[in-house]
Amino acid sequence: MSLEPETAAAEAAAVEADATDADVADEGPTEERDPFKRRVAVVLAVLGVLGAWIGILHQDSANQESFYARQTTRTAVGSMAANLDQETLAGLATDLAAESAALAGLAPFDSSAPIDSGGDEASEDLAAGADTERQERLARTFTRRAEFEGLSRKALAETRVGYNNRTSQFETVLTTLAVALFLVGFTLVLNRRTRPPVLIPGLILAAYVAGWALWIHAKEIPATAPEAIAAAADGGEHLAFGEFEAAVDDYTRAIEVDDDFVPAYNGRALASFQVSNPDFASTLAIVDTTTPESRLAASDAETAVALGQDQNFNSLLLSGIFRFHDQDYDGAERRFRQAVEVNDQAPEAYLALAVTELAQGDQPGALDELASGVELLDPAADSSEARQLAADLFTLLEQVDAAQRDVSEEVAGVRELLAARETELALGADGRDATGGTVALDAATYADGTLSFELAYDDLPDDAQVAIFVFERPTDEAPFAQRAELARFETLSGSGVLENTAGFRAACTPVEFRYDVYVNGTPVGSFRSDGGKATC
Repeated sequence: MSLEPETAAAEAAAVEADATDADVADEGPTEERDPFKRRVAVVLAVLGVLGAWIGILHQDSANQESFYARQTTRTAVGSMAANLDQETLAGLATDLAAESAALAGLAPFDSSAPIDSGGDEASEDLAAGADTERQERLARTFTRRAEFEGLSRKALAETRVGYNNRTSQFETVLTTLAVALFLVGFTLVLNRRTRPPVLIPGLILAAYVAGWALWIHAKEIPATAPEAIAAAADGGEHLAFGEFEAAVDDYTRAIEVDDDFVPAYNGRALASFQVSNPDFASTLAIVDTTTPESRLAASDAETAVALGQDQNFNSLLLSGIFRFHDQDYDGAERRFRQAVEVNDQAPEAYLALAVTELAQGDQPGALDELASGVELLDPAADSSEARQLAADLFTLLEQVDAAQRDVSEEVAGVRELLAARETELALGADGRDATGGTVALDAATYADGTLSFELAYDDLPDDAQVAIFVFERPTDEAPFAQRAELARFETLSGSGVLENTAGFRAACTPVEFRYDVYVNGTPVGSFRSDGGKATC
């Protein structure tokens, strides 16, 4: 009887000891896991702060993008208005000139009435001079405004694109940070053995995200100084009015303010080249491509290509043209192909590429590129653009013919195809194929910027499509150039005389003219006449 209480007490002590051991066993893992949880919590908190910081940067970038988008839209409207003002002024000037010419030919209302010719004529001359001065001032104002608004729009658009890219990059960073947060947090439900393969990549990814965000934030957003834009706008005004040396100075000033301003290099390249080749912008005519100014133009074009990372269409086209004139046809072809990659809807790039391939003796390739360029022309929408591009192509063909005599036959073939195609665009393609008849240049005179000529034709087929392309030579040694204004398309029959008078402004007085005549797409004659005294 006395042993039972002792046994019960021993059993109770044993149970209590087991319970204590069990508590100690449970408490051991808890103490081990708590430091890990605390460390993970700290890491998650740090990543949360990092995410909040990146989110703020993302929102700021998005706000900046929105601001520059509004500014770009505003300047786009201003640019359109400035261009419209230019076109309106040009139209008014044309109308006034036509009305003045018409009124000048009218007889006086009352020939018997006394007229104080001296005073009235002097007043009329003063009024005409004042009108001309006002028109020029307006033209300069509108030109500079259009240049400034256009350059501002492009600069703002470039800045907007920079912020758009930054915003997109921050979005990617935030997504990557979310993956890092998941990996680090997921380790809380894993045992000791499976934690490292998940935790370590999460920590590495988090560190990478932090560095990536810092790099994005530190990367400079492109922005053009207003002073550079203003100087380049001055250059554009001088360039438009043929003041090439002043334009070079203006563009140089813009480059000194911002030496990464691509339009300033493009503008200086064009202005420098025209110091020696003043009709280049209007007809692509060349006089001398070996002058220091021409070398500077080529250098500026290459600089613009590099700064634009081979993505600026104007830079690529200018570089290709200058290489073409240096007879670096491989380099020119490469530049023109890059231009096509940047803008495959620009017919001028295809036409320049066609001429370059022709200069290398690849007539089939040239015809393919020519066809691609012609397909992009829409004479119904803008016949003046189609005519200008065709004139430029005629000029480039003349330059190839002068530089590469061994491909003269191929050049003649392409010239004939071009003439036939443009005649179809101007008069319609209705399958006329009749040949016959003769043409002759009866008379031609050139004075004070006006060319007049008479073309006699005899025994032409009924409703023959006649095309006349007039070429001008700026100097005795220079290749011929085809001016857009000096082309005429008529439907004629039988015999008669076609009279034509055209006025144009040439920086270099043409010393000689050439008249190429086509009937139903077939060349029927080429004639020449004297021009004026050389001024270049």
